[in-house]
Amino acid sequence: MRNVAMRDSIVIRTLIAVLLLAAWSGGASAAAPKKNPDMKAKQQLARGLELLESSQDERAVKLLSSIPRLFPKSQVRFKAFLALGKHFMEKSQYERAISQFNTIKGCEDTDINADSLYQMGICYFNMNRYDNAFAALRKVTNEYAGSVYANESFYYIGQCHFKLGRWAKAVEALQRVGTSVSSKAEDKQNITAEAGQELFFKVVDKDLVVLNREGKISAKVVANSGDVETITLTTLGKDPSQYIGKIPTKLGKPNAGDDVLQIIGGDSVTATYMDENTAAGLRHQKVLAAVRMVSTAAAGFTNGAYSEYVEGVIGNTESFLRVKDMDRDITHNKDTVQVTISTRYKVRQEAADAVASDSAEYANEQKREIWKTRDTITVTLNETEEHTGVFTGKAVPTIVTDPTGIDPGDKKLSAMKGDDMVCVYVDTRHMGGEDPVEVKGTTKVFIGKPNDVAIRHWLVDDPEQKARKNLIEAKIYLKLAGIFKDVGLSTKASVKAEQGIKRVDLVIRTGLKASMDRSIIEEAFMVKWELRLVQDKLPQAIGVCRTLMRLFPDSTLVDRALLKIGQAKLQGGDLGGAVSIFSSIVRLPQSTLKAEAQYMIAQAHESNARKSDARAKALGRKGNLVAGMGRAISSYQTCAEKFPDSAFAGPSLEKIANFYLLTKDFKRAGELMERVVQDYPDASFLDRMLLNWAKAAQGMGDAATAKAKCEQLMSEYPGSSLAPEAMAIIKAGGVKPADTSTDDAAKASE
Repeated sequence: MRNVAMRDSIVIRTLIAVLLLAAWSGGASAAAPKKNPDMKAKQQLARGLELLESSQDERAVKLLSSIPRLFPKSQVRFKAFLALGKHFMEKSQYERAISQFNTIKGCEDTDINADSLYQMGICYFNMNRYDNAFAALRKVTNEYAGSVYANESFYYIGQCHFKLGRWAKAVEALQRVGTSVSSKAEDKQNITAEAGQELFFKVVDKDLVVLNREGKISAKVVANSGDVETITLTTLGKDPSQYIGKIPTKLGKPNAGDDVLQIIGGDSVTATYMDENTAAGLRHQKVLAAVRMVSTAAAGFTNGAYSEYVEGVIGNTESFLRVKDMDRDITHNKDTVQVTISTRYKVRQEAADAVASDSAEYANEQKREIWKTRDTITVTLNETEEHTGVFTGKAVPTIVTDPTGIDPGDKKLSAMKGDDMVCVYVDTRHMGGEDPVEVKGTTKVFIGKPNDVAIRHWLVDDPEQKARKNLIEAKIYLKLAGIFKDVGLSTKASVKAEQGIKRVDLVIRTGLKASMDRSIIEEAFMVKWELRLVQDKLPQAIGVCRTLMRLFPDSTLVDRALLKIGQAKLQGGDLGGAVSIFSSIVRLPQSTLKAEAQYMIAQAHESNARKSDARAKALGRKGNLVAGMGRAISSYQTCAEKFPDSAFAGPSLEKIANFYLLTKDFKRAGELMERVVQDYPDASFLDRMLLNWAKAAQGMGDAATAKAKCEQLMSEYPGSSLAPEAMAIIKAGGVKPADTSTDDAAKASE
């Protein structure tokens, strides 16, 4: 749980870059982080996290959600938002997760800020909303470039491009993975890397732009335990002053020259690079960088093969324990570690024992239940083989019926029916910092023998469980209806949607009568309006949204409901009503959809201008699209200026640049397009932008630039539908074949 990365990808988990700066050093020490004195908030956060770990999700969510309300000025509230967001992510409730991450504003902890943006980007990635993912992930790489989340973000940026078929962009982003390293002096002196995984090294030396013609340099890597290796570093991307190389690490005896760095627990690694010419004018100077190898431990109960963790063990039989911690492999023999094994049971806490609190709700939560230890023993685990860093052992929970006969001092681990068994290992060296932490593994103790396999059909009697079941089925019908609609089977889509509506209506009725968790009811409303939209029943969809707003005016889904109403009105031709609703979203104090609403306002005005121009031409009159686009361009400008970090800023600037192209202001169009390409390198419209940039260059008589931009389009977007047009410009040498008509320019501006 302490690992920063949420994925198991070895590349991301292992990329720890050692930064060797040949012509750069120093950096002011950062101020020590302030300690939060609000212990009550911390206790409630710890309790909520404990409930999540024990799979008591509903109670955990309620407890964590109450922290911002009970402690509105505490910095702990941001950790609660982050924990809730990650929990909803694990449940694939991405919209709810994004809502939590968006509330992390004003946090003093940069790691929390970077983490929340990174997790938000992953949510959008999983929802296939790649433009939104780019916006969040690029903010991490730009504003928190020294954090590990920047490396993670580059990976997902590459994955987004890969999904979109932009191979060159994907490679460029993936090349940046592992290159973000903190520039703080104290960080460089205390860099840690995960033992047993690939170690990356980076050299930045501006002299190499001139001195190095081969694109390769070397560095010497030495482990304290004796191994010495030489690695080759190659240029990183298009920057000739940056080089990167890597070497795998593994536990073992030194074996110099095998291109694998052998280490043991507690090792440190030193990299040496020869700087031929320093900023001070010195020649042939050694530049050193050191990294401490640590191992983040994992511990728990496993099956008899020690291969997989288990959720339960049988009393009076052997239970199997495993700890993986490479730090404890300190000799060339089999090493040992110790773990504490205990049994515990759950009891209700008396009111007199409750933690005092100004909040009755918080005090009641503390009174509900606690865990008490029944018995404890210490077990020694042995390393499986030399230099594996994996330690295994056994313990037998002995079932007793009379707790008074338990002797805490004996070597027997006593347990009773319903107990949990907990394995605790103290990890003294890890990626999370210097402080020792307890790594826990928990399992249930069962009595008797495993039953034979049987098939049972379970009936759900609990109203809330029934509601959740119906809600899941309604989502399935929504998915099926969407698939049928996409392939043109509208009748079947409507039938499936109606089946989903029956289930979701049942959820809403039952939920309101039973005072069920409002999140279930809100989600049911959201599914229902989506089903109505699949049926193309816009008035009914609007009615669903209005009902939600009437029942829960403070709902986090209200702005989403308003947006749906606005989009429905716009689709139905009610421009004034749509703009009014979108404007109300922009005025909401906490909405996360302001940028999208502002963009929709601009699109509404643009749609109106184009329709007016088309009507005039149909009547034989001369259209005036340029004059009609004034309000739209102004709205696009507002979107780009007020929400520069949103996924709608780039498209807004594209619209403005294309308007300049429409008005034949080629110079301003080219300048703005250059800015957009630099500031929004991941935008989905860059192939269009490059082609229009080429047309702007043609308008200015700059054939070389026009050809260069089309060549860039062909290189970076070979599968683009615009490739044939770009190829035609390249074959013509970038020369404009004929004067572009106003109609052609208008088409380019769409």
